[in-house]
Amino acid sequence: MSLGTNISRLRAEHHLSQGDLAEALAVSRQSVSKWETDSSVPDLDKLVKLSQVFDVTLDELVTGTGPQPKAETPPQQVVVSHRMPGRKIAGTILFCMGFLAFLIPTVLGGLLTGLLLAVPFLVCGIICFLARRRPGLWCAWALYLIADIFFHYATGLNWTYIFATFSWEQMGLTSVYVVTAWIQVLVTLALLIATVRSFRKFPFPLTRRNRVILALVWAGFLVSRLPFAYLVLPLGAYVLSIGALMALVSIAQGIVSMILLAIALTLAVRMFAAWRASRR
Repeated sequence: MSLGTNISRLRAEHHLSQGDLAEALAVSRQSVSKWETDSSVPDLDKLVKLSQVFDVTLDELVTGTGPQPKAETPPQQVVVSHRMPGRKIAGTILFCMGFLAFLIPTVLGGLLTGLLLAVPFLVCGIICFLARRRPGLWCAWALYLIADIFFHYATGLNWTYIFATFSWEQMGLTSVYVVTAWIQVLVTLALLIATVRSFRKFPFPLTRRNRVILALVWAGFLVSRLPFAYLVLPLGAYVLSIGALMALVSIAQGIVSMILLAIALTLAVRMFAAWRASRR
C-alpha cells in the first residue's frame, strides 16, 4: 500500500476533506491531492505533522501497518470468555441496591423517600449497562446533576453563593450555604478536568469545519444560560403551575448547559493540543 493511499485512507477515517487536512498542515489543497495520488512525497516535517494529526506512528503512516509482533513469540490460543463484563456486574449490583433503597423506606411508609434514594442507583445502573466506555465518568456526571437539582430545589443551596463568601452574614445566610457552594464549584471543576483528560486522545485538528463546530457549541452554551423560564412562561401557564413550569425549564436548562460546557472545553483543549503539535 503506497504512502498516498495511506494518507487518503487515514484522512477519510478522520472525516477530513483535502482542504481541512491542508489547513491543518499549513499547505495547499493541491499539495495534499498530489500526495494522495503519489505525484509527490511530503517533506519529513510534513510526515511528522501528518502522523500527529492522524494519531499514528510514522511506520503506520508510511507502510499502512502497525508494529509487527516478535517472530519468536509463539501464537497463543484465543480464549473466549463468557463472563459478564465488569460494568454490567456493577450495573446489576446498583439495580439491587436501588431496589433495596426503594423497598425499605416504602415499607416504613416513606414512598417519596424511597423514590429519591433509589433514583441515583437506578440511573447509574442504566449507565453501566448502556455505556461501553467511560461508565464511571458518566455516572459521576449523573450523580452531580441529580445532587445539584435536589439541593437547589429542596434546600435552596446554589453555587452562586460563592459570591457571598465575605458578606454572608449581611445577606442573612449561614456559613453552610457558602461552604456548600464552594464544594459544588470545586466538584464541577474536577468533573470538567476529568472529562477533558478522558478525551485526551480524541483527534480534533484545527480545521475550518472544526472551528465552526466549536463556535456552535460555545454559542449553544451561551444561549442555554438565557432566562428561558421567563420566555416560555406564557406558553405553559395554562398547563402547569408557574412554579412547576419554571422548575422544569430551569432543570432542563441547567443539565443542557453543563453538558455543552463539558463538550466545549473538551473540544477546545483538543484543538489547542492539535495546534501545538502542528507548530512543532
